[in-house]
Amino acid sequence: MRWSEQFVSPSLMGAATYALAISLAVVEAGILAAALLPNVDSDYRAFYIDGTTTCLNRGVSADYSIGEIVSFRRDGAKRAKDFKVCGWSGPAGDGTHSLGESSRLRVRLTNARSPIRATLEIAPVLRPPQDRQRVFFSINGIPTHATTLIGPDIRSVSLDVPDSALVKGPTLELDLSYPDAIPPTRSASAIYKRAIKLTSFRLNFASLGQQIPTGSIPPN
Repeated sequence: MRWSEQFVSPSLMGAATYALAISLAVVEAGILAAALLPNVDSDYRAFYIDGTTTCLNRGVSADYSIGEIVSFRRDGAKRAKDFKVCGWSGPAGDGTHSLGESSRLRVRLTNARSPIRATLEIAPVLRPPQDRQRVFFSINGIPTHATTLIGPDIRSVSLDVPDSALVKGPTLELDLSYPDAIPPTRSASAIYKRAIKLTSFRLNFASLGQQIPTGSIPPN
């Protein structure tokens, strides 16, 4: 036995073991805390952890020139992809279907000045006896418009971009929410709720004095 081993007291060895156990417990507590309270951004937390949204924010190119008409049918799939942030399916023959309780389009204007008007061609997804879909619009977090789509036909919906939405820069986040979205079933989407079909989108400079009054529909 070496000299150093002869003079290690039992109490010293016990203290070392205890300190090691405490260190391991602290590490395990840190791992558990990271699992329960991960340090993630607000978009990730809202979608994956809190479940407060069905629309996960992601990056898109979004560059847009005023006046361009973007098709959301199959013929415009490549271009439309530049603006679809979340809450959209791939395009079909009758347009791009919404997925979930909300959807988002992002537009980065190359020649921004107010007033600007957005126009969307949309149709409701209906399942009898339901005959309508309500759609609420906001731009950069500002509630902007609301409409009720009745019947299966495509409708043109226009909304004016608030001047305050352009204060922080030329990027517009257009959010659509669907309080009446159809729940998934085995015969329809087994994962997401469905509400509308978007066929086209455009922005134009609106003439002064021709502003559209903001719609308002109280939720049921």
